[in-house]
Amino acid sequence: MGHNRVIVLLDMDCFYVQVEQREKPELKGLPCAVVQYKTYKGGGLIAISYEARDLGVKRGMMGDDAQRVCPEIKLVRVPTQRDKAVLSKYREAGAEVINVLMQFSEKVERASIDEAFIDLTDEVDTRLAQLCGAPISPEMLPFTHVAGWEGTGDSADHKDRTKEDMRKCYLSQWLDGLDSEADRRLAVGAMITEEMRAAVLEQTK
Repeated sequence: MGHNRVIVLLDMDCFYVQVEQREKPELKGLPCAVVQYKTYKGGGLIAISYEARDLGVKRGMMGDDAQRVCPEIKLVRVPTQRDKAVLSKYREAGAEVINVLMQFSEKVERASIDEAFIDLTDEVDTRLAQLCGAPISPEMLPFTHVAGWEGTGDSADHKDRTKEDMRKCYLSQWLDGLDSEADRRLAVGAMITEEMRAAVLEQTK
C-alpha cells in the first residue's frame, strides 16, 4: 500500500509578497519584496515578486542590495510589536489556504506558514475509478511540469521552442509513456493538484 500513496507537497511561492499584494493592490505587477523586521542593511529579503526576480533581485540579498540592483523595487517590512516580528496576517492567510485544501482531502498537514502536505491517496482511488481506464490528456494538466524528464527524440528539434512549448511536449511524451500503475496514480494526483491550485486562487483573492 505504501507504494500506492500519493502525497503532495504544497510550497507557496513568494507567499509573503502575495499576502502583501492582496492587502495593498497597488503593489500588484510591480517589483517588490518583503523584508525582515530588522533594519540592518535594509533587512534580509524573505520573499521576492516575479517582477523583481526578472530585474535581477535574488534570494539572499539584503534590502539595500536589492535597491541598488533594482531602484524601483518596493520593500514591505514585516510588521513588528515591541521589537518582535508579528506574523499573524501571514499565518491567517496560510490558514485560508489550508481550509481550501481540506475541501479536497481530510488528510492535510501544515508544515509551515506557506507549506503543507496533502495525502490524496483516497481521492486518487476515487478519480481512477471514475476514469474507467480513459487516457489522461495534456489538456487535463495545463500547468503541470514533469520534473526530471529530459524528453525523447533529437534535442535539435526543440532548440527554437518556447518554455511552454517544451512543457507541453515533455508532458505529452510522459503521458504517452505511462506504463505503470504508480505513474498513472501520479498523473491523477497532478490533475487533482491542478484543481486545488485553481480553488486556492479563486477562494483567496
